[in-house]
Amino acid sequence: MKILLFGGAGQLGWELTKRAVDLEFEVVSPVLTEVDITEHDQVSRVVKSVRPDVVINCAAYTAVDKAEEEVDLCFRINRDGAFNIADACKAADSRFIHISTDYVFDGLLGRPLREDDPSNPLSVYGRSKWEGEERVRDVLGNDALIVRTQALYGQKGVNFVHTMLKLFAERDVVKVVDDQWVSPTWAGWLAEVLLDCSRIQAGGTLHASCEGTVSWYDFASEIRSQSAAHFEGRKRATVERTTASTLNRPAPRPTFSAFDTTKITNLLGRPPVRWKDALGVFLQEIGVA
Repeated sequence: MKILLFGGAGQLGWELTKRAVDLEFEVVSPVLTEVDITEHDQVSRVVKSVRPDVVINCAAYTAVDKAEEEVDLCFRINRDGAFNIADACKAADSRFIHISTDYVFDGLLGRPLREDDPSNPLSVYGRSKWEGEERVRDVLGNDALIVRTQALYGQKGVNFVHTMLKLFAERDVVKVVDDQWVSPTWAGWLAEVLLDCSRIQAGGTLHASCEGTVSWYDFASEIRSQSAAHFEGRKRATVERTTASTLNRPAPRPTFSAFDTTKITNLLGRPPVRWKDALGVFLQEIGVA
């Protein structure tokens, strides 16, 4: 099976490429200098040339706070880029898997979110990803698979786990919000899910996160606990609770955006890995557990 992957240099794309090769998928992953997803003609040309069975879009503008200032760029990548790829997939009769986010919700329901819960993005980033989803649906309907994920971390790029490990070594105290809840998701696990979805005729919208609900404070505390051996004999910051209003970041975040994973469990015939177990595997993989 041939996969055309956009965003292969990012943390999810990197994990996907590594696993796809091991499973004998053929992966073509053009870099930005070869194709810019905001340019419709470039996207159409590469999809037509590669003739993939499946196109996976991991490319996105993800600088959530900076997006409040770079509105046009954020929408060009997350909305227009999604449309361009969907349109090219329709012309080439290729399946399309598009990655989206929990930021399409406001998180005010106070329970794990289902795929059909109403959207209400709070930030520029969230609105751009929601409008990207809508463009994909307009072009391909339920033939496309939109996979929402959240709190993603992996070996490459900037993410919460890498940031915490860095701050533990540099500071005496790290303050983390305790009034926002998520389902932390290891990119290595999600990559395997996407490859499984490539093999089956799945469509519509799917929530894909590791199992469990946790505050960002408790997530940070677990990272600190599981990496204790790595810091033995060295300074290691303590973790203190704070609130989202105290941090006052430019972009508002969903309050409770953990996912209900019933649908993905039924689709794949197995539950997602528990978030603590996934974190342990990842920390071992990068040599800090």
